[in-house]
Amino acid sequence: MKIGIDIGGTTTHAVLVTSDGRLLQASQHITTPDLLTGVKGAVQALFERTSICPAGVKGIFIGTTELINAIFEGRVMSRTALIRIGTQPTKIKPALTFPETLRSSLKKVWFVKSSNHYNHATLETNISDGLVSIFQQIETDAIEAISIVGTYSPMYEEEELWVKEAIKKRFPNIAITVSHRLGSIGYIERENAAILNALFSKLIRSLLAELSTCFSGLSFTCPFWLTKSDGSLMTVQEAMDFPVLTIFSGVANSLKGAVILTSYKDLLAVDIGGSKIYAGRVRNEQLREVNSSTNLAGIDTSLAMPEFISLPFGGGSIPNIKDGHVRFLPHHSNDIAIEGLSWGGSSWTVSDCFLKLFPEAFYDEKIDPVRLAGLSNSDCELVVSHVMGQLKLALDQFQESEEELPIVLVGGGSPLFGHELFGPYKQVMNPAGYPISGAIGACFAPVSEVVDKVYWLHNRSKEEILDEAVAACKKAVLKKGASPESIQISYVEEYPFAYLRGEILRVKTRATGELIL
Repeated sequence: MKIGIDIGGTTTHAVLVTSDGRLLQASQHITTPDLLTGVKGAVQALFERTSICPAGVKGIFIGTTELINAIFEGRVMSRTALIRIGTQPTKIKPALTFPETLRSSLKKVWFVKSSNHYNHATLETNISDGLVSIFQQIETDAIEAISIVGTYSPMYEEEELWVKEAIKKRFPNIAITVSHRLGSIGYIERENAAILNALFSKLIRSLLAELSTCFSGLSFTCPFWLTKSDGSLMTVQEAMDFPVLTIFSGVANSLKGAVILTSYKDLLAVDIGGSKIYAGRVRNEQLREVNSSTNLAGIDTSLAMPEFISLPFGGGSIPNIKDGHVRFLPHHSNDIAIEGLSWGGSSWTVSDCFLKLFPEAFYDEKIDPVRLAGLSNSDCELVVSHVMGQLKLALDQFQESEEELPIVLVGGGSPLFGHELFGPYKQVMNPAGYPISGAIGACFAPVSEVVDKVYWLHNRSKEEILDEAVAACKKAVLKKGASPESIQISYVEEYPFAYLRGEILRVKTRATGELIL
């Protein structure tokens, strides 16, 4: 058996699946402020409804929106320092576009003299001279995480690794991020990604420790994995090293779950949650990846992310109509089954608007349409029209040709969005299992590896470089536990550098494989 868990902004879902892919049981629990209470409640409910014991579970797979929520909620991050390694200091301020709540956690910026240039590298021992005062300041300022960014590290990572090891010897428990593992070209984007990763280190370590304690308390002896923003798996150690890669895992799982719940390989997936609606394009069962610089809460980064559109409202959002225009209050109903008007609560939500106009769309024995008698039909029509208009605009951006892609609606609020609301879109479906799409996506996530590196040809052919990148990718996926026969190369992309002298090539490769339990 295996368990998939989706920790959403409003609800935590869990599923119990057999080794041959059959769904045995599903459960849900309100997402609690401490997360673990919701996880524990959802998992306990699985076993209360089955005769399976925890010893029969061989793996637990988890997706979460915890980190992206932490950004928007302005939570306290790790006390972080940045070490820049370059030929000369730069006057560019780090974290310039970060929200103030994040930027305030970047406590120190240090410079270390490098002997590298774009066309050659030497590692001189005198680099250690610049670390003496840094060691003292790490202790004085109680630094908890460090981001190391070398100007030419995508080509020559040795300096970043050397500085990392030197710090680790002195401070073995400090979280250290090296930028070449999170990006290639684009210095600012790579530095931003490395700083974000360091900022998240304390948050992810706390979450992983709590999950470990929770699962041990429930008598599980199996390992657990987190999922990444590309919908693949990462070990606990990988999650500790690269927490920023989990930031959109919940979205990726839900959109990929739409594939598993249907027979479609190419589709438009829409996840309708309590606080957000996400829409994305799935091609050949894979989420399309953003290949250029990606923007995260206003921060340009080099992170690999699925291409999706996020709408800033969901089924639990609270409308505010003024002068005929629809806006939404900054907070939302966390438990709509208690707080929504249709269920006897006091909050007027987006879901109430849909139920006012389409009372047969969603069945729940606790819903009483009489409670919506006081709502204005015209106000509800305005809200529904606004929501559907924004969603259709998002879907239109993924329609690349005349081909009409099926639309698969998942997430707890998806039954409210009836076929008649989509106009020209004819293939609209709400599959069985729609509420648990995120947990299903996590449960069936593959292992993967991305190699994004800049190579000097140095008398080697381009084909030799590409073969080296592919081999390294396959080896990494195999090491992560993939079955050899299942390993596939998702893509091999090459980017020549026309503006640099010499034969130089950036290669980005991704491989995936099914995890052996």
